[in-house]
Amino acid sequence: MTGGVLFHEQTARQRLDAITDQGSFVEFLPPPERLTSPYLAQLGIPVSLDDGVVIGRARIDGKKVYLAAQVGQFVGGAVGEIHGAKLTGLFKAASRDGVPCVVIVESGGVRLHEGSAGEIAIAETMRAIFECRARKVPTIAVIGTDIGAYGGMGILSTCCDFRVMTEHGRLGISGPIVIEKWMGKKAYDSSNRALVWKTSGGKTKYLLGDADALVHDAAGAVREAIGKLLTRSSPVTLKNAKARQKDLEKRLKRFGKTADPDDLWKSLGVRDIARASLASGPEFVTLARAGRK
Repeated sequence: MTGGVLFHEQTARQRLDAITDQGSFVEFLPPPERLTSPYLAQLGIPVSLDDGVVIGRARIDGKKVYLAAQVGQFVGGAVGEIHGAKLTGLFKAASRDGVPCVVIVESGGVRLHEGSAGEIAIAETMRAIFECRARKVPTIAVIGTDIGAYGGMGILSTCCDFRVMTEHGRLGISGPIVIEKWMGKKAYDSSNRALVWKTSGGKTKYLLGDADALVHDAAGAVREAIGKLLTRSSPVTLKNAKARQKDLEKRLKRFGKTADPDDLWKSLGVRDIARASLASGPEFVTLARAGRK
């Protein structure tokens, strides 16, 4: 990373270059291949020559990895048929070759312009992720931008073995505006940035165990966190799935009626809410761990 640019401020290709060994990234199906959405053009919507996702191979600390980075500036990083096919192919290649796969998520979910094609693409990518996990090939989702990981991409992120988040990252099923639309502004004010980040942000997701690492908003920190996970995997078994379901049921029982995220933080060991709110990701981790002792 150069010039002090924060991770969330970088473009998709800059992020990939910044977290990998210098000069090692090679893009698959780059813009000159002109793989564009067949649907957007028919609707009179501008297309992107990479369809909003960059995929390729590189090395991190000398270890071969396959990587993808979504382009949030193009229709919010939403997944369509081509976009999803690139992700599916990448994870399938990772499963076939036994190479860890990392995806930098920046998406509000499925591309509504493409209807079922986007939904199917998400499902196919999930299947490819589980193929990796069945073969103990590590899959890692990185969530570190204001757009976050919502909708189908939120689900897809949780299908991966691990999630690395920064304070800027957000993770959920429905985005803030969607929640406000269906529940009303009194129940959830999407313009309240503090509320949004404390509900679906990296700090809360780390407390709940949905994020395996909470790091600085810097490419070096993201790279370091990924490097620690490249030799680990979390195979999916019936026993593990049942245990996870029980954990989620306990969480729902404990926090299902919690309206104020500050109450959740306090219940999970964060004693000084004001200090923790202003803390960096790693500082927050330290405060949370101290509160649990």
